[in-house]
Amino acid sequence: MAPNEIQKGAPTDPLDLLMSNSSSTGQEENTESPNPLQAPADFIMSSEEQANVSNAIKSMFDARDAEDETMADADDEESEVDLEDQKSRTRNLREILLPLTRLWWSGHQEMEQVTEKLADGSRDPKWRIPLGDSGIINFYLQLLSTEYLIHGLRIHILRLIGNSCADTDQNRARVVSSTSLSPIIFQLKDVSLLPFTIPVLYNICIDYEPAQKQASTLSLGKQLIGLIGGPTLNDNRAFLGYACKLLDLLIAHPSEVDLAPENSPIVLLKIASDREAPCDMEDYLALVNTSMAYLQYEKFQKALIAQGGLDTTLTVLIDSYTRFDSQPSIGYSGPDEDDAKALSEMRTKLNHTLSEVSALPEFKEACPVVSPFTSSLRRWLSSPQLQLQVCACIILGNLARSDAACVEFVHTSQVHNPLIAILTDAKDPQLLHSALGFLKNLALPLQNKELIGDAGVFEVLPRLWHLDNLQQVQFSSISLARQLVNGTFENVRNVCKRLTDDEDSPANMRTRLSFLIALFDRTDVEPVKMEISRLVTAICRVFNTYTGRPSEEMEVIRLKFFKMHPDIGRPLSFMVSQTKWPVVRSEGWFVFALMARYKDGAECISNLLNEVSVFQPLVELLTGKDLIDSKASASATSPTQLLLESQTPGHISSTPEPHAQAEEMARLDRENAVVLISEMLKNRGTDMAVMRRTLFEDLLKGGGELVMSYKDNGRQGDRVAKEKRIRANLSMQEVAVQAASELFE
Repeated sequence: MAPNEIQKGAPTDPLDLLMSNSSSTGQEENTESPNPLQAPADFIMSSEEQANVSNAIKSMFDARDAEDETMADADDEESEVDLEDQKSRTRNLREILLPLTRLWWSGHQEMEQVTEKLADGSRDPKWRIPLGDSGIINFYLQLLSTEYLIHGLRIHILRLIGNSCADTDQNRARVVSSTSLSPIIFQLKDVSLLPFTIPVLYNICIDYEPAQKQASTLSLGKQLIGLIGGPTLNDNRAFLGYACKLLDLLIAHPSEVDLAPENSPIVLLKIASDREAPCDMEDYLALVNTSMAYLQYEKFQKALIAQGGLDTTLTVLIDSYTRFDSQPSIGYSGPDEDDAKALSEMRTKLNHTLSEVSALPEFKEACPVVSPFTSSLRRWLSSPQLQLQVCACIILGNLARSDAACVEFVHTSQVHNPLIAILTDAKDPQLLHSALGFLKNLALPLQNKELIGDAGVFEVLPRLWHLDNLQQVQFSSISLARQLVNGTFENVRNVCKRLTDDEDSPANMRTRLSFLIALFDRTDVEPVKMEISRLVTAICRVFNTYTGRPSEEMEVIRLKFFKMHPDIGRPLSFMVSQTKWPVVRSEGWFVFALMARYKDGAECISNLLNEVSVFQPLVELLTGKDLIDSKASASATSPTQLLLESQTPGHISSTPEPHAQAEEMARLDRENAVVLISEMLKNRGTDMAVMRRTLFEDLLKGGGELVMSYKDNGRQGDRVAKEKRIRANLSMQEVAVQAASELFE
């Protein structure tokens, strides 16, 4: 097999890189071989004796080869290991060990030819264990450590060791236990031996951890990186794949992370991106995938940033399309199905790595928002290649981690426009999710919200809200809308305006918010229902706190809002009645208190309080008691208890809050509840039934006593108005699976 026909598996003979996936088992015998470095004077053979020994060894292998061919002709089926045959071979080899030692001390005249014959024989799996058990392997391992070996003999010794270790752990163990791996690694210094040394090392290390660990501590990885990055590479490209496979084995061990040069992945990526000496697709994939194995560790990620490897990484990703998908200039006609799959998997790995690198603090310092590097990525947002778009969204999104960066992205780079274009047409879930994540980061600064809203984002979001089969994308698109309406009157009006001015059309009485309320009613996905509820709450907050219009105009706007959305109460009720997310429930009570300040809002809240699921938690907030449980033991029945007895079919208990701030949160919720009841009495008291009004007055009195000194409504407003601002750290994993914590951005 030619050197450029490397296949998956372990090579045997480096001369033709024979590959084998079979495995051999057997018990190692403790056979000591003569020390070839020490011998008495009478070991010296005459030329005639040397020729006789050489001929005898050759004849032994020739006879066995003929016998094996005869047996193969008689039985084509693969036979089990013949232990008697194995022992016979071992005895024959043990008999030649002493003559072989004498041959070595007699001047090497026949040594090279005999070793070549042994190396040829080791290609046959039947000889491998006998070569080890007989002591032949140990003999040659000792011989390899000598300083003066002729070149041809050194080649055949390497062949013999490499072939004998192929799929044979017993011989690999001999190499490791005899500390002979070091002299084998030393052979890498001889450039002419690289085609032999690298496959031999691979045969020893593959599927054998003790050898991998020892090779790592002997700095094999460092030497391989030096070779790959040095001037000798072009003459030995046929073995580049094996060098990468060895590095893959080594980097899997913790010691290698500390010992390997920090520029190791950069060296590999530069070779992969070399346009003057382009590698073929197999080597390209090997180089990039090996570099990704290094770049899963922070040490190498930081070096990639510090040593200017980011541009090279982007070049590699572009090349995966231009060189192998569409460019015939390097003699490549295009990837077949397997190659295309391998390229796709490589791009995914590369994107995942870049997402991790871009999340490091060092990345933000090295790559300003406006720079040639980010300019390339912004162009990728409009690329026809999906993975380039995903990569750009993630890396740029990770740069958008501060208000200043986000403002610069939107006001200077106008990056939100290509992102909105992606949301308009894209169907791939990864691309949609990464673009939404980037936009959500950009939407946090107040000065960005209206600009993004005016760019047409609200026109394209409804398409994503209807993707019931892509719940992660659906949720993120609702979350983006919520971020954009927070504190921004114009965006709120955009969400709540009529879909058409044609009064004869049914869409005249529907808005984009109507889509979300309809989704709230049909979905059973709790996070989606909650995010819609939070969006509705954010809209109500703006309508009740905005001061940019006259109060009379705002009153008309609120009335129109409630008229256009008569079912707005369902998501609002859900927000305060659920117990799974206490922080969100507190947000709901605060907005309820705001809404109750105005007659239109108080009317809406009054209707909601007719629901036991809303009224009961309000009562418990103001009384500090679980009234359903306590009613049976009470001697006197209060109006509150009478109402609950008549309306509640069973016990509804609150879920205990599992965090340390539960008590403080309950106190703040109680403050908002007191304000809510007070405002309800002020705006709706005269319209209430006597019993209901008495009940509210009792609740206000009891709640006021609990709150005591916490009646400062201004403090409440200041507290809640401070929105928790968390920017998503974008990564490939988050693109694939939406994190649960995203609910509370």
